[in-house]
Amino acid sequence: MSTAQDSIGVVVLEPNKQLLDKICVFAQKVWGQHEVLPRQTGKELALAAENLGVGVVVVRASFQRSSALIQNTLLDMYAAGTQILIIQDTPFRVSEATWASFAGLHFLSDKATDDQLNDLLTMTLVRHCMPQFNKLI
Repeated sequence: MSTAQDSIGVVVLEPNKQLLDKICVFAQKVWGQHEVLPRQTGKELALAAENLGVGVVVVRASFQRSSALIQNTLLDMYAAGTQILIIQDTPFRVSEATWASFAGLHFLSDKATDDQLNDLLTMTLVRHCMPQFNKLI
């Protein structure tokens, strides 16, 4: 089990500095005492994954960002129990009206409101504190 020294609450993977800062501010408000770690490249994400236990990763679903390194790192993190929050900015969204969750995978449209992002981050915190909710029944 991870100790406080090698675990972190939220990792935000986003190359756009303004969007990265905005998502980190939202995550920090919700996750409070848990640290929020901004990452801008796949290599930084992979380094964080190797050295930290992560509660949730926030990542955009852009086609241009789906490198093999990012995909493999996210798969490894998910297998280790990390939740993945995917902000969908691609043409085919799970839902444009609300967010959807499936066993630790969370989907949110890029057209979602700030309240919806806040609600979903709150749910990920609850699931982080009660990991049995991340399992398929």
